[in-house]
Amino acid sequence: MQRRLLRWVPAVVAPVVVAGAITVPLVAAAAPPDLAAKTPAQVLQLVAKAKDVAGFSGTVRQTSDLGLPSIPSTGAGTDSDTASALDLLTGTRTARVEVAGDTKARIAILDDSAERDVIANGRSVWVWSSDKGTALHVTASGTAAAPEREGALPTPSEAAEQLLAKVDGTTRVSVDTSQRVAGRDAYTLVLTPRTTATTIGSVRIAVDATTGLPLDVQVVARGASSPAFETGFTAIDYTVPAASRFEFTPPSDAKVTTKTVAPGRHAQRGEPDAAARPAVSGSGWASVVTLGADAVPSDLASNPTVRRLTTEVADGRVLHSSLVNVLLTDDGRVLAGAVPVSGLQSAAG
Repeated sequence: MQRRLLRWVPAVVAPVVVAGAITVPLVAAAAPPDLAAKTPAQVLQLVAKAKDVAGFSGTVRQTSDLGLPSIPSTGAGTDSDTASALDLLTGTRTARVEVAGDTKARIAILDDSAERDVIANGRSVWVWSSDKGTALHVTASGTAAAPEREGALPTPSEAAEQLLAKVDGTTRVSVDTSQRVAGRDAYTLVLTPRTTATTIGSVRIAVDATTGLPLDVQVVARGASSPAFETGFTAIDYTVPAASRFEFTPPSDAKVTTKTVAPGRHAQRGEPDAAARPAVSGSGWASVVTLGADAVPSDLASNPTVRRLTTEVADGRVLHSSLVNVLLTDDGRVLAGAVPVSGLQSAAG
């Protein structure tokens, strides 16, 4: 179930979403539950069982701090769209998540004074912003894949699936002390990269002991003792949400934009797949994603917000965080990965 939903998360955003830094874990300290011992392989088998979960609803809390300077959303020299996008990657975010089957999902990101909703229902996706009064409706035609649900926070299970995809010979897998998450008993699966060429030290995934659904994900930077990113359920209910929860009618005064995804085209960019597809170099935890200059806005490096967030290096500018680094080269390319800046520069050639 989660694999299909994960397909809607933009490939380039995925490494950046895993780039937060928190100081207070979401999982409160408590006496660990008494669960039957399981090997790492058995816990991974339990995670595979999550595909049988028919649906659920719950509250997800994501806390992150990229260590970036404060960026105002308005005022001279500020790009409000870029600042708004970065706002999703910093601080604390709370979302209401509802999932039914393989094709229905609703995520409501709750801000202080507004709400952003992404409602996916089969081949249709609505994106609603209450503060702007705008609604985007994307539908897939013919054999086109379901539209990406851009702008939504990843659920813990989606974040876990991205990280579990790295489980191979480059990763040491172990099981730590069990825990309680959102009122559920959970095993703690620990992934530790075997390579030192990555900024990630370890990943801790709380796995529901009954359903196998990942409930909480923590990413720890190399050399750190506390998580640098965490997303987890604070409450979860395995009752399948009603079908009506995945229907959406915009208010009568909303500004509605409609788009259609054709086969071989991107939902919200209208670009050919080959032009927008990132190239991947390296392997496993040390992979580097590269976007060619043709797929990057020509004025990205000169964007005032981007310039505030980056520092100048040889042949480009760098956005640095504890987990993910991004290199904007002078020739217009963008490279990103959970590797040191030197690794990005080497990949850039």
